[in-house]
Amino acid sequence: MISIVTICRNEKKTINSTIRSVYSQTWTDYEYIIKDAGSDDGTVEELEKWEKRFNKKGIRFKAVSAADKGIYDGMNEAVKLCTGEFINFMNTGDMFLTDDVLERIFKGRDYSGTDLIYGDAVEEEFGELHYFRKCPELITERMPFSHQSVFVRRELMLKYPFRLKYGIAADYDLLLTLNEKGYVFTDSCVAVAKISKSGKSSVKLKDTYIESLKLRREHGLSVPRGKELKRKLFWINIKQFGMDHFPAGLKYMIRKVQRKMRGQKSYNG
Repeated sequence: MISIVTICRNEKKTINSTIRSVYSQTWTDYEYIIKDAGSDDGTVEELEKWEKRFNKKGIRFKAVSAADKGIYDGMNEAVKLCTGEFINFMNTGDMFLTDDVLERIFKGRDYSGTDLIYGDAVEEEFGELHYFRKCPELITERMPFSHQSVFVRRELMLKYPFRLKYGIAADYDLLLTLNEKGYVFTDSCVAVAKISKSGKSSVKLKDTYIESLKLRREHGLSVPRGKELKRKLFWINIKQFGMDHFPAGLKYMIRKVQRKMRGQKSYNG
């Protein structure tokens, strides 16, 4: 069985699309765990409406609402409620790309020698879809794949919970840890999720970069210093200013050029 986890807080207007993408899966050997951080906007009432629908479909549905210390703490708490062999985190605003994602990944496939399954993700920005640049061979240089496209064995999530010292990059920290310890990663070759580009790591560029430096140092990876560091921070500040103040049309053109330079492919379904 697979465990799907969603973390939320005051997401009444956006959580239904995420839940619907889980409910619509053709593969039914899964459970759905939702950890709400004490919403007071009607989110909890929305979750209660869905519980009956999942139960009627024969899917275990468990929603817990309680205060926590943030996204990653909520994810750690949700893991303790999971009973599936693999766990996937599909948080509010993100969703499975198609209704047959789980079936395509797990039906008739043997993952007995695999500790982590990953796939492709599609980023939605300015009404367009583009593939997240998956690059597992560059894991020591950058996030190798989107965490929404990842399924990790439950025992590993219990053994190596997200470290709360990293408020933005704890998912990357986990991937580096598992990679360093020699756990087996397997590509499902399936486009798993559609993700929003409005996440904290996407809009707080400097904070994300500073945390990534601390993370890299702890894992013994190289980091820029001196003039190189100042130069990188200068360009990050320029990018952040553009994200905060440029009109949408200009930002769209900049992102279009960036995607072309990176070779980021469009997704056409």
